Amino acid sequence: MKTLTTRQQEVLDFIGRFIEDHTYPPTIREIADHFAISVKGAYDHVKALERKGRIHIGENRSRTLEIVRDAKPADESVVEVPLLGEVAAGKPIFAEENVSGSIAVPAAVAHGASCFALTVRGDSMINAGILNGDIAIIEKTPEAENGQIVVAMIDDAVTLKRFFRENSRIKLVPENPNYAPIYSQDVKILGRIRGIIRTY
Repeated sequence: MKTLTTRQQEVLDFIGRFIEDHTYPPTIREIADHFAISVKGAYDHVKALERKGRIHIGENRSRTLEIVRDAKPADESVVEVPLLGEVAAGKPIFAEENVSGSIAVPAAVAHGASCFALTVRGDSMINAGILNGDIAIIEKTPEAENGQIVVAMIDDAVTLKRFFRENSRIKLVPENPNYAPIYSQDVKILGRIRGIIRTY
């Protein structure tokens, strides 16, 4: 894999951190603003990263930068994360936590946390940039703050939704207007999303 310049590595690291913090990638303008450079300059760096096989750029949509799965950070640091079945991003489906394999992810995504991975099924989180077939990297934790995207268990089924705590119940909100929120007083949080891996 071709070596990156110092600035290209900085841009790649920024894209990775942005995706980790927001679960969707930055726009070219956001990259430009972060580095105080022109939009054209940011675009040139992004295209260079694409030519070197570090990212993939989708067409005709904003926020389509994706870090290529096999691209490793400069220090080659990756961690193995267990892959545990599937999670519904539409209607909840039953999923037992049987390890079906493992997946290598950049250590920066795991960020020292205990993580697991689940394959997304359904389209209820498409407006958050989470698509059917994506692999969601989840930080194991029983807690979440309002607005965070979580994997939650309800009656032995798991689902990926945005979490909100109300006075006497939990609301799990999809990111697709075709789906209604799920309300329950008995929700077990399994973890919070840290990133998405997508292959073509």
